[in-house]
Amino acid sequence: MQNKVYENVFYFSHINAIGGVETFLYYLSKTYNNFVVYYKDDKSDMAQIDRLSDRVEVHKWKGERIKCKRAFWNYNPEIIDYVDADEHIQIIHMNYKSQNRVPNIHPKITRWCGVSKVACQEFEELSGKKCELLYNLVALDTPKKVLKLISATRLSSEKGREEMIKFGSTLDSFGIPYLWLVFTNDWNVIRNPNIIYMEPRL
Repeated sequence: MQNKVYENVFYFSHINAIGGVETFLYYLSKTYNNFVVYYKDDKSDMAQIDRLSDRVEVHKWKGERIKCKRAFWNYNPEIIDYVDADEHIQIIHMNYKSQNRVPNIHPKITRWCGVSKVACQEFEELSGKKCELLYNLVALDTPKKVLKLISATRLSSEKGREEMIKFGSTLDSFGIPYLWLVFTNDWNVIRNPNIIYMEPRL
């Protein structure tokens, strides 16, 4: 039994490796730390969960009751009957009408907030409910200087493939941020997250 009363709780059935909801949560956590995230799906992305956990509490929901002042829901308020909250707020991240989708409206929801004018307008048109505009936060990091490299080559041994691997490893070991565009039609790729392969162009 959970006796703690949280200020704000965000629930997402699934946390993806990448997406608009994940970006929304990350930027929110960079600005505020007075919320808790609950998720349900075992297949949720652990890298995203770890990144959030550095800033806010993140819990896998296991059937317990949750108490909070405000509960925030995405499109699926599936555990709302297990959440005791003064307010239930649904955040509209989707343009429902354009996507030919129907919003999932639960009778316990007390407010709706959309992340864009179009999302609000389409939701109001389909549901008849008032939707407040609440833009996504953007909290930018201090920009880092990034070394930019460009190569146009085949990735064979005589063209310096091993030297490219060693150079990338050296940059990594010194913590130098870099972005390396490699224009090639040779897909003997070097596994390095900083290298982006491009189709060759004359």
